[in-house]
Amino acid sequence: MAHLTSFLHPRRAGFAAAVACVGFAALVATSQADAAPFVLAYTDGQLGQSYTNLQAYHGQLSAVGLGSAYNLTSAGSVGTEGVTNTTRSIIGFAKSNGLPLYPTVSDYSNDTEGFDPAISKAVLASATSRAKAVTNLLNLATTNGFAGIDIDLEAVQASDKANYSAFIASLATALHGQGLKLVISIPPKTGDKAPDYLGGYDYAAIGAAVDYFQVMTYDEVGPGWASSGFNGEAWPGPESGLDWQKAILTYTVSRVPAAKVLAGLPSYGYDYSTGQVVYWSRYSTVLAAHGSVAYQRDAASATPYATWGTVRKQPDGTAWSNTTKQPVLWYDDAQSIQAKTALVNAYGLAGTSVWAMGYEDASFWSAVKSGLDNGAAAPLSIDAAAGAGGSITPSGAVQVLQGRSQSFSIAPAAGYDIASVTVDGAAVGAVSSYTFQDVQAGHSIRAAFSARGGSGDTQIEATGTGQVWTKNASALLNTNRQARPGLNDGKLGTGVTLNAAGEGETGKWEAAGVTWSAAKTVSKFAFVNGAIDSYGNGYFESGVSVQYTIDGTRWLESGWAVTPAYPNSSAAGGLSYVFSGTPLAGVLGVRVSGKTGPQSWSAIVNEVQVTGR
Repeated sequence: MAHLTSFLHPRRAGFAAAVACVGFAALVATSQADAAPFVLAYTDGQLGQSYTNLQAYHGQLSAVGLGSAYNLTSAGSVGTEGVTNTTRSIIGFAKSNGLPLYPTVSDYSNDTEGFDPAISKAVLASATSRAKAVTNLLNLATTNGFAGIDIDLEAVQASDKANYSAFIASLATALHGQGLKLVISIPPKTGDKAPDYLGGYDYAAIGAAVDYFQVMTYDEVGPGWASSGFNGEAWPGPESGLDWQKAILTYTVSRVPAAKVLAGLPSYGYDYSTGQVVYWSRYSTVLAAHGSVAYQRDAASATPYATWGTVRKQPDGTAWSNTTKQPVLWYDDAQSIQAKTALVNAYGLAGTSVWAMGYEDASFWSAVKSGLDNGAAAPLSIDAAAGAGGSITPSGAVQVLQGRSQSFSIAPAAGYDIASVTVDGAAVGAVSSYTFQDVQAGHSIRAAFSARGGSGDTQIEATGTGQVWTKNASALLNTNRQARPGLNDGKLGTGVTLNAAGEGETGKWEAAGVTWSAAKTVSKFAFVNGAIDSYGNGYFESGVSVQYTIDGTRWLESGWAVTPAYPNSSAAGGLSYVFSGTPLAGVLGVRVSGKTGPQSWSAIVNEVQVTGR
């Protein structure tokens, strides 16, 4: 396992280290597949040059992050002892130039000189303590005219996993109620349990709540530590290697919608002869001081390094000292920054991040721009058209950047139903939405509609309450029910795992649907199956059907047919399934039900869609 100091190592004295590992990023439009990535660079309020560089390079940014200023205490209050005159100047300049501001609030403690697990333990302990922290964070944002909050708790323990996810959900709700956004800065993982000491972070649950998911893809290797599975688990090595970033981002987008994900870039490296950070703007000066230098580039990490003697690798966890120091500088240059920034387009991410302004110069921003432009110059076209009786949105020749995804919504006009949808000439069913993932070529999508006889039916799922049922021994039980608003919120790309703990290999009955307080007539039911996770979970293994209730308690089988046929396998992932038959009158609830099994311990449903009146 990687040494914990890969997230806790000091970069400056006192409070200034509070967000040293945040390196926050970009805020990106999520509805446009071909929207340009946004960039938010973090300022370092402990460094006057940070304000100088903001004034020089603010034209490169979409928003400004306030680093090294705020911290969360065990009592749930927000500490401001890190706010300096430089911080105040940054705030004033950003506001005068219309740049949104996001303050990072971390669990850094001056007393322990690191990110302190006692802080998150106390804040997350109860609903009351969490609510107090939420109130104080909301007040910080609203009273200062900030665009939202970036929460950066880096020492959350595995035992607090559920409480942290609940805290994030509550904070998001509070901020959204004031028209503000929530960003989370989160330690990088390559799997659900990789590394195991980051078990407190549930990527899927947190990603469902926040607006932007900032993965701290830096500090892979440093003086005294190395990340598991890379660079031989030894130092010296790359501060943020391309291979390491790819592994982290591949896992992240399997849990979190790519359009929310922000990836980090460092504007610093490490001199292993001194054990110190070296800023981008100081690389040439440091290397010149060492005289005869050999310049090299590591292929796997796509990262340069320079040596002035024999370098001996040190195992992860071996402390840096005068006896273990090594004659090498690992850093980034224009070529490596371009390669890493290009991952934004390759993975269809929201944007990139920079820690921190004040460390870099103009050449850094030129490299970032070149990397963001890579893959963005030649959009591909998806030809979208609808027949009489409905619409498809967007329509026409829709331009999509290579590697991005593009969703389409299909809606019938009054008195019509969706008859069929074809993609590249192949039928995909009477679906109300379709998403092209990882677009690498041109495509076509066509929607056809049939007259219904003017029943006036419309989409009605949003008028009810999204619900899940889990852990049941038979198909028609009404027990173990829980409200899950993510099922009918219109967000087709966000999955709801019906039972995050899993049902076990023996299999249980699960269901996802909508209930109402007043009776409805339902003519059609559809659900979007979520993506299959890395363990193979995410689908029903058998018994899939639509059920309804007329009294809110007793469930009945509808007998409706489904198009296309549900495969009872991982092939269901990401597809929509439409059920129809004789309309159901007097309905107080409708749901899709199915059984889990030894291969899939829980279904994942992105959205349920109900047509009726």
